[in-house]
Amino acid sequence: GCIPTMARAVVVNAAQLASYSQSKQFLLDSGRFNDDIFCHFCASMISGLVTTAASMPVDIVKTRIQNMRTIDGKPEYRNGLDVLVKVVRLEGFLSLWKGFTPYYARLGPHTVLTFIFLEQMNKWYRRLVL
Repeated sequence: GCIPTMARAVVVNAAQLASYSQSKQFLLDSGRFNDDIFCHFCASMISGLVTTAASMPVDIVKTRIQNMRTIDGKPEYRNGLDVLVKVVRLEGFLSLWKGFTPYYARLGPHTVLTFIFLEQMNKWYRRLVL
């Protein structure tokens, strides 16, 4: 399960960082937001949604590989792609996002806290060091 866990971490971090930056810039460009905690909160919530949507299929693959059984001496899945194909074929495409709400309920607050702390630390660094 190490490789799928690393793949999930890559997807989560890439989606969080890119979507937060883009969301924050979009909100600032709209003219309705200032560069303050409310803007950071809104951008973080958007980033959490994007990250949840992007990482859930990878998380499904990771979890299935970590929990796979051996059937007649053979592993249930050959690799991550095999997991995806079997899940989509047997359970449907949208099953890759089963449990979206609880996953977002966990990831959303984490994303908000991460980026609000980051923005506050950047603010204090610019004020005290630069």
